[in-house]
Amino acid sequence: MKPVMPKTVLRKVIKRFLQDKDRGISVALFAELAGISVAHLKDVFLHESEPLTEYIQRRVNKAYFEWQDGEVAIMQNRDKTRFVQYRKEAKPIMEKKTTLQVVNGKIALKIGIAPKYDYSESTLDEQLERG
Repeated sequence: MKPVMPKTVLRKVIKRFLQDKDRGISVALFAELAGISVAHLKDVFLHESEPLTEYIQRRVNKAYFEWQDGEVAIMQNRDKTRFVQYRKEAKPIMEKKTTLQVVNGKIALKIGIAPKYDYSESTLDEQLERG
């Protein structure tokens, strides 16, 4: 089991995750996977009008890593309704990734293979603000 992300990191990662239109899972199905309501998920991470409790932190952290690691899949019934199902064997989705990063005060190109749904890396704007 992966360690629980600190609250500040989890807020940032899940906010990016929820704002991404190509995340591969709907907000409603992600909330169901985490075991919380959609409204509460949005209030905590998007609107920041509710506190991030340890209970929510653990549930959302677990759901996020299960999705990122390919342990769950989105399935569809014949009536076109979708649901989340756990896989017998995890199938993480990897992709080629090309990003910019700040190295020793200079912007450099970073090329490699990374999990498709990884929102934990800092953006170039965040890196420039820090340094």
